[in-house]
Amino acid sequence: MILKQHGNTMTQFRLEALDRRLSPLHPMKNVVQRDYKNMKSGVRGEREVDYPLSFLDVEKYLILHNLRLRDKQGFFQIDTLILSESFFLLLEVKNWYGTLLFDENGQVIRIGDDYVEEGFPNPVPQAKMQLHRLHKWLQNHDIFTIPLELLVVISFLSTIIKSTSPTTNFIPKEVIHNNQLFFTFEELGRKYSTSLLKIGQLRNLAERLMKVHTPPSKDILVKYNVSKDELIKGVFCPKCFALPMIRKKRQWFCTNCSHKSVDAHLAALNDYKMLIGNNISNQETREFLQLTSPNVAKWLLQKNFKFVGNTKARVYEI
Repeated sequence: MILKQHGNTMTQFRLEALDRRLSPLHPMKNVVQRDYKNMKSGVRGEREVDYPLSFLDVEKYLILHNLRLRDKQGFFQIDTLILSESFFLLLEVKNWYGTLLFDENGQVIRIGDDYVEEGFPNPVPQAKMQLHRLHKWLQNHDIFTIPLELLVVISFLSTIIKSTSPTTNFIPKEVIHNNQLFFTFEELGRKYSTSLLKIGQLRNLAERLMKVHTPPSKDILVKYNVSKDELIKGVFCPKCFALPMIRKKRQWFCTNCSHKSVDAHLAALNDYKMLIGNNISNQETREFLQLTSPNVAKWLLQKNFKFVGNTKARVYEI
């Protein structure tokens, strides 16, 4: 049973909004676009792992995705943690594509579709460190001792995994393809056949882990050193994506393609929510939507959102 879903989707939405609201000339534009691309690929890779996990018995196994815990060294994140009565399994999911070459120096060379080589550290030591920190975390919180295992899952089946040596296999045994996950899990079940815990204990631990889970900071502007004054303001046209649409006869009108919309401002306000916050005032609405009329801003806000406060102190919850 999946108790904690993947947690990267909201970060992906925030990155998408930030990319949309940054000028092409902004110094962080390329960084944001790179991270957004990697995030999209990562989310897709995580979804690929969901399929083999769906074959596990929902009554016996508890699954926690994107678990971020704190220890003395800071925070560490686990892509997927599977709790069973006889062992716990940590999954490090890699959304690498192309051809992966493992060499004797502990490096992974990825060759993409453009035949450009890119070096990565071997993911197994990283996963082992996550497993070590999880083990210490469980010990420090007086939680029962149980065998811990790890797997590095290459999410895309089209990815080729090879060793740089034709005679010596440098591919770690912990590295598997996505389609091997279920069968490898069954092998671990046979290896650890003795039940050490009851399902009630597993549920209590899962609830405890979810309670102490600490999501990354929501303030994406701080992370990328972007001021809200640097964000592009206005309402994008939902048809041609031109900016800005103008307010005309109770509709939004695109001066580029002549498209009309009654609710194009909702997407803009969602960008505001993703990047700045859930609460917005009339003045902030006018500034972000590029409106001049307080009455129009008030009408748009009251039509869609609840508010707290009166007169100048009133704010609306997006």
